[in-house]
Amino acid sequence: MTRTKTTLTALIAAAAMTAGLATVPTLASARPQNTHMDARVEVRADNRIDARIDNLRDRIRVGDRTHQLSNRESVRLSGKLNGIVSLKRQFERSGRGLDRQEVALLSGKLDTLSGQIRVQAHDRNRR
Repeated sequence: MTRTKTTLTALIAAAAMTAGLATVPTLASARPQNTHMDARVEVRADNRIDARIDNLRDRIRVGDRTHQLSNRESVRLSGKLNGIVSLKRQFERSGRGLDRQEVALLSGKLDTLSGQIRVQAHDRNRR
């Protein structure tokens, strides 16, 4: 009985090793996993940036409509947002999508603009 278990264990181990070796050429010929992950990350980042742009555009419109922002403030903030959208389009024209540095730059500009909208909406300047 012990010899049968030992033989069976050896056969299972041999089969597992053979199966593992059979997949090595497939893994070696596959494209690096990081490249694939980076592409998915870039798509997600691009979608998040688009969502943030839409959110800021809505905040400016609501601030203008509710008079939390003056007309001058809403025009100025909309112009800044349009500048960020133009910069994003310029980055996208490269044909390779947005890289991490471009995403970081756009996110920083959107953070700054978001803070400016918040400050302007609460400054009680509603002319």
